[in-house]
Amino acid sequence: MSTRRHLGILTAAVLTAASLTACGGSGDDAGGSGKTLTYWASNQGASIEADKTILQPELDKFEKQTGIKVKLEVVPWSDLLNKLLAAATSGQGPDVVNIGNTWSASLQATGALVEFDDATLQAVGGKDRFVPAALA
Repeated sequence: MSTRRHLGILTAAVLTAASLTACGGSGDDAGGSGKTLTYWASNQGASIEADKTILQPELDKFEKQTGIKVKLEVVPWSDLLNKLLAAATSGQGPDVVNIGNTWSASLQATGALVEFDDATLQAVGGKDRFVPAALA
């Protein structure tokens, strides 16, 4: 799978997650207009700049559709876990982050992740908005 396609799929997941976290921690109103989300993207491409070049147009489309601005920070994998742990400890983490599944359990144990329960699913339109493998 090409890097561009991989990042495109990742962006779609992030935009869905952004909808989920729109009532999260940036402090603006949750109605969309004027809301800003912070998104930490793990570095997936050849460079941080390449990831920004690929992701930013998709985030701009998301802002145009929703009124929600996304502040993008691409973080190298080598720094991401320590940054996430510090964020979990301080309570000053991003609204949205993409991580691999190897870190999910330990980060969930810290209380750093939003529980994806039935009410949360309903807030973003239900299970039908996700491919089954994403929820398995």
